[in-house]
Amino acid sequence: MPSDERITQALEALGGAMETFVSSVAMSAEEVRGILERDQGADAKPEEKLAHELGPFAAGRIDLDRLAPFVDTDKKLDDETRDRIKKAYEVLVDLKKAGEDLFCTKVDVDGYLRGGIVGVMAKAGTAFGAARCVEWALHDIAPMDTAKDVLESFPPTLWNSAEKSCSPPVVVEVDGQDLKVGSIGELMSGNQKIVLVVNGKAAPAPLVRLITPGVTVVQTDDPADLAALGVNDGPGVAAILPEGCAKFIHSPAAGESLAERLTVSFLPETEPNRPLGSITAFQQAEELKQLAGLAAAQTPVSGEAVASNGDGPPAMDEVGQLASWLIHQSKD
Repeated sequence: MPSDERITQALEALGGAMETFVSSVAMSAEEVRGILERDQGADAKPEEKLAHELGPFAAGRIDLDRLAPFVDTDKKLDDETRDRIKKAYEVLVDLKKAGEDLFCTKVDVDGYLRGGIVGVMAKAGTAFGAARCVEWALHDIAPMDTAKDVLESFPPTLWNSAEKSCSPPVVVEVDGQDLKVGSIGELMSGNQKIVLVVNGKAAPAPLVRLITPGVTVVQTDDPADLAALGVNDGPGVAAILPEGCAKFIHSPAAGESLAERLTVSFLPETEPNRPLGSITAFQQAEELKQLAGLAAAQTPVSGEAVASNGDGPPAMDEVGQLASWLIHQSKD
């Protein structure tokens, strides 16, 4: 079990997605086990097969010798095919036993966030690779041309739409200076859910880059907000950041317009003025300005605009107020 309470809470929030994935793995394992068991009984005599399937009920009541000619016999698998299916079955069983560790990873300081996430997805994705292996073996199909054995690594670039619909969720522990989320957007498809548990100082609004109409995005310091991931179908990403960072929830289920979908509950008053690792102060400030702009656009201007009569400047709307605030901040 993870020692960080935030990771525990993240896993709880992803419970539904984990259950969907594990159930799919367990179902696949049972189907493959049935294939292997049927193969073991393929050499049995028809009357012996009937006796096994009918059980004690048949003893002394049914003439098995007379029924035997009507029993379909299974074709025996060749050694190579059986070995391939058995290896796939072992992979499925191991994944089913892995528990929560299957969905968790930690990115080393100065590490590559997207690489860490894809690593977890590729390992869990071997469940899909195993299912493909069984299909290839049974139908004598040549395996896909991949760089690695699909029973060792099956990354999301190889998943089909059905596999993406039950994709394994991921919880990633990462240092704030390595929270570079731009490339994570490429992973937001199907039903993929990702939670980033951030250690140390972080940029104030990094996840604003991931807001698109169909993606749930949660940036918070309160793990209770992660419940939004379970409310929305489709992909979602959340980050548990330290206090002082912006807090917002983008929920596609809330409506069609951005004003309906986006709720910004906290914006820092001060722009960043120092780099964070390789994340420049400019990049951090741009993300914060973007979120501030989206927040300002949520609320329509109240009342009618006052036209200029030459006695003074026109009253500013909220976008103008935002620009004035940003200019003021840049002078400080």
